[in-house]
Amino acid sequence: MKLNAVIGGEATQLLCLAVAKATIQKSELPGGCTLAVQIGDSLADKLSEELASMLADVMPAAVVKTIGQDVLYGADAVGAFTGLNPRQVYHLAQTNKIPVFRMGTLICARKSTLLRWIEEQEAKAMGAAA
Repeated sequence: MKLNAVIGGEATQLLCLAVAKATIQKSELPGGCTLAVQIGDSLADKLSEELASMLADVMPAAVVKTIGQDVLYGADAVGAFTGLNPRQVYHLAQTNKIPVFRMGTLICARKSTLLRWIEEQEAKAMGAAA
C-alpha cells in the first residue's frame, strides 16, 4: 500500500518534503559542510522535491503509521508533551534550543527525539551539578 493511499496526497507531500529537506540540510559531507550548503539553496530545494516524490512512492504504510504516532503537530502539542507553553516552544524553536522541524509554518517534533533531548538536558544538568 502506498503512502498516498494511507494519509492523502497533500499530507503525504508535506511529510515526505519535511523528511527530504531535513535529510539534505543535515547530511554532512567530508570537511564538515552540509549537502545543502555545497549544492546551493535552489538545487537543494529541487533535490528535496524529487526525493520527497520518491519517498511517497516507496514508503510503506506501516512506517507512516509509526511516524504519525511519533510526530507532534503544532506548538500546542509540543508544549503539552514537554510541559512548556506554546510561546516557550516558539522561542526555543527560533533560537534552535529544542529539536523541532517545520511542515510549512507548523512547528512539529518527534516524541522520541524530544525524549532523547530531555535526557540530554538532564545529563548536562547532572554533570554541571557534580
